[in-house]
Amino acid sequence: MPENRFTVLISTYINDDPFLFDMALQSVLNNSFSPSRIVVVADGPLTKSLNNVLDKYLAETNFFVFRLGANKGLALALNEGLKQVDTEFTIRADADDINFPTRFATLIKLLESGYDVVGSSILEVDRSGVELAIRNPPLDQDEIKRFAKKRNPFNHMSVAFRTKVVTDVGGYPNIHLKEDYALWATLISRGVRMCNSNEILVRATTGRDFYKRRGGLRYAFAEIAMQKHLVSCGLKNPFSALFDGILRSIVFLAPGRVREFVYVNFLRQGIK
Repeated sequence: MPENRFTVLISTYINDDPFLFDMALQSVLNNSFSPSRIVVVADGPLTKSLNNVLDKYLAETNFFVFRLGANKGLALALNEGLKQVDTEFTIRADADDINFPTRFATLIKLLESGYDVVGSSILEVDRSGVELAIRNPPLDQDEIKRFAKKRNPFNHMSVAFRTKVVTDVGGYPNIHLKEDYALWATLISRGVRMCNSNEILVRATTGRDFYKRRGGLRYAFAEIAMQKHLVSCGLKNPFSALFDGILRSIVFLAPGRVREFVYVNFLRQGIK
């Protein structure tokens, strides 16, 4: 199997941390499997520091930067990036997360075994590198489908997929910060083959500021849109969607410390 039958797709925008972005790109280049292409979508104008990071890698023969004139949001940025992908497989990577050296090899082998969408566990750290929590997703097809009725069954920064199964459904739905969850729900409704590895393959940057930012009316409205999408995909009925939408919206509208408590104590596995 040629190891480079895949493209790594990354989106970056003006608020990304240049140091973490540089580390993320290094972790892509240092993986044990080399991609055919690395497609970076610049979602609107970037800072000078972020552009300097990009300039470091332009000499790489497989490195391609696609620039959007204005910030479009993650869903539309990734969909534009997918138009530049001509490989059988696409591996997603985030602009502030570190990919473990064996990540690409592990995911490509799972896709080669017959799956359409695969992901893994992640280790969450703060910006200083302090380990905070582990997020273990459901592993097999049935678990993923059950889990998706309540929560996102994949860690987006850990995912790889057959490019065609995503482009065939129109890419990522434009639901704020739910774009990947909405995509998985769509694909589940189409019967695509999915699994997660229990290996930790990504070191994801989160922290207290991350939990505090994930709140407000925009998040509450996005939650309502997501619940409607789950109903349209046949994953839940309108009554359970209404109940869950209200409950989760209350969390998004609560003070930051309350959201942090919910995330850390109920939605993550602590570091032992």
